[in-house]
Amino acid sequence: MSIRGKIGGIVKLAKSPEGPRPYFILVIEDNGSDVFLLERALNRQHLDFQLTHLRDGGEALAFVRQQGPYANSPRPDLILVDLNLPKVDGEEVIRQIRSAKHLDGVPACVWSSSESAHDRASLGRLGANEFIFKPSGLEQFMQIGKTLKDLLSAKVHAVTPAIL
Repeated sequence: MSIRGKIGGIVKLAKSPEGPRPYFILVIEDNGSDVFLLERALNRQHLDFQLTHLRDGGEALAFVRQQGPYANSPRPDLILVDLNLPKVDGEEVIRQIRSAKHLDGVPACVWSSSESAHDRASLGRLGANEFIFKPSGLEQFMQIGKTLKDLLSAKVHAVTPAIL
């Protein structure tokens, strides 16, 4: 089921027997097709998740700063940020995520079609947990779901997922 969420984007609920509540995944991405493929990749992993989609870096910073419609937003279990966003780029979004105390411990990953070693090194210094390459092939794209499932699983062993 796909519905409009009050916090700015598409909310996707996928049913599975894993865990007492869905993982809250925040995706900051201006390409709706990539979000659609991401949802399919996560569904293939049988994850129970709620996905919130923000379309630009300005919305992302409002979420990180808990401003406006995002003032009472739940703490995400995972944040996925596109590197090339309108309004504010992904690098600045990662910088702000890492300086937000209420987001300490939340895995923040960058995904991009860029293969630049400079981008990877720069984002690693900023504290991005993973740099995920957006492939052009469907099957390779579906592997992103496993990468994110592994990150969420590692987080569960360290900390209980945030309560919605």
